[in-house]
Amino acid sequence: MDVLAWPAFDNKTGNPYTHLLYRAVERLGPRVHEFAPRTALRGGHDLWHVHWPDDFLSQPSLPRAVGYVAAELVLMALARQRGARLVWTIHDLGPHESPHPWLERVFWPLFLPMVDGYITLSEHARAAARRRFPRLSSVPDAVVPHGHYRPAYPDPVPQPEARQRLGLSQDAPVVAYVGRIRPYKNVERLVQTFRDVTDKAARLLVTGNPVSAELEGRIERAAAGSDRVRLDLRFVPDEEMPTVLGAADLVALPYDDIMHSGSALLALSFDRPVLVPEAGAMRELRADVGPEWVHTYDGSLTAAALEGALQEVRAASRSGRAPLDHRSWEPLARQTVALYERVLSA
Repeated sequence: MDVLAWPAFDNKTGNPYTHLLYRAVERLGPRVHEFAPRTALRGGHDLWHVHWPDDFLSQPSLPRAVGYVAAELVLMALARQRGARLVWTIHDLGPHESPHPWLERVFWPLFLPMVDGYITLSEHARAAARRRFPRLSSVPDAVVPHGHYRPAYPDPVPQPEARQRLGLSQDAPVVAYVGRIRPYKNVERLVQTFRDVTDKAARLLVTGNPVSAELEGRIERAAAGSDRVRLDLRFVPDEEMPTVLGAADLVALPYDDIMHSGSALLALSFDRPVLVPEAGAMRELRADVGPEWVHTYDGSLTAAALEGALQEVRAASRSGRAPLDHRSWEPLARQTVALYERVLSA
């Protein structure tokens, strides 16, 4: 079986999700090829597995967005004419930023009829996808959860050592945000909310690369004048992640719009509890991993919710490791390949 994957191993976002998935898929026998326009035109693939086909809709430039979307749809149509089947992993039900709504209205009616099978990362997402895109009810599907990131990173740094490296007090309650910073992830609001936390010993670490200078400036202004908020607004190399997450008691992810969260899985992979909205598939994640690891709140994040979760995780007795063995990549790859086989035989 030959699989064209987009993306596969060369993911410029820095998220090792697809790399971990396809290395495990290859160990089961299928050959996985990295997508490139020339590779797609050359053909010869049984399947084309896409992950974020709607990303081009977020392009701020209208000509670029139209050009990329048109090229994507034409390549997919050509691949299917040559016999390749199209599989879509649904990470979200649409782009988080959509500056050209009319282009999105054009995209979905052209893309969806080409989908021969799909994967969702949760039962919640499966039901939501079928509600929004009824056509998907007629093609094969599978629920394949998001795997953990433990194979992709060094072991966690013990908290005392991590805090010493970062110059943090050993006794301070520490909240962290780690990951790419985009408007919907609400980091500016996190900073503002944290400043209302009454425990003056508490510290907030914000580590990640904003998508724009304008967003970076807003976050810096929100933190201005506070010695309790530490900003490190840059891409974090893999080798630094164990120290940043190792120093935290709690990782807060106050997204405005959430279905799944790779950042939550990353924190859990480093055995750090997370605080997330009770929205999307987060309730399912909480039930799966345990309420001592996944804390949720209703509505908008408040200082009381943040401080309450921080106190709870510091007082709770948890096992040293978050229970993620069932999210290892080998069984997830087997489920993925089983879906491939169902699509090819349909």
